[in-house]
Amino acid sequence: MSTDTTRVRQGEEHTRIRRNRLRVAILTVLALWIFTYNLLVKQQDPLTAFFRILDTVSDDFVVGTALTFALGIAIAAIFAFTKLYSQIISNVDSFRILEDIYSEDLRRGALRHGFSRMLHFENETAREDPYPTRIAALLFAFGLLYVMSWIYVVMFSEALFFVAWSSGVDLPITTQNLLLMPTLALAIPFSARVMAYLRYPYTQDYADFMPGAAFVLVIVATLGYLFQSEDQKFFLTQVYEKPEFLLSFAQNGALLAFIPVFVEGVVRGEGLFGPRLFGSGLKGQRS
Repeated sequence: MSTDTTRVRQGEEHTRIRRNRLRVAILTVLALWIFTYNLLVKQQDPLTAFFRILDTVSDDFVVGTALTFALGIAIAAIFAFTKLYSQIISNVDSFRILEDIYSEDLRRGALRHGFSRMLHFENETAREDPYPTRIAALLFAFGLLYVMSWIYVVMFSEALFFVAWSSGVDLPITTQNLLLMPTLALAIPFSARVMAYLRYPYTQDYADFMPGAAFVLVIVATLGYLFQSEDQKFFLTQVYEKPEFLLSFAQNGALLAFIPVFVEGVVRGEGLFGPRLFGSGLKGQRS
């Protein structure tokens, strides 16, 4: 047997021994920590604390870890989704980029690369022609704008109501002001899209606050539900409790959510059939 082969095997054996020692050290530290936890927190006697180590692991730590992990995944998913949409509406070339990602990666089965491109959407280069080339892509763009506009109408209506409530302002809900609240809610994401049409160089900076707002809203709503706070008021709950409020909110939302679709159609139409109103943009336009 050659000297090189012997050295390789010795190195592998040394690595295996070192890893086994690390495993034993980890298990020992965890067992001692849980034993101490049973003594100090659960106030068990030493013998009971020792034999209840496995019970504590299964009942306390496994369940707690699973719950924490699930909440973490949910928070990450909400942030990733809202972050992607904020990148889409703040980029005038976004729907052409999505079409290219679908045709170049997703349709050919390169799902991992396609989702990686969406995850790093801000790294996509500007397109010479920002308009989708397929009717299906255009319809997808309109549908996405309408659905997401509805989501933001609902989400930011609740967020604005919470901001007013936390500031000590009690907003009365009537059929008249059920148009004002969703209008203000829609204006937040829609203004980012308008900045994108104008190629304002700091559009993404403005849009980046929306994932944070969604995160805070989810946390506050979750805390209010879990603690069953009697003081906290929810806008959507009050709307849902009265049929006339719910009908008015639905009618207003259906109209308002179509406004970004209408403007998108006008902007795309003027670029395809006439002179581009937003072609030159502001200083700082991307190359």
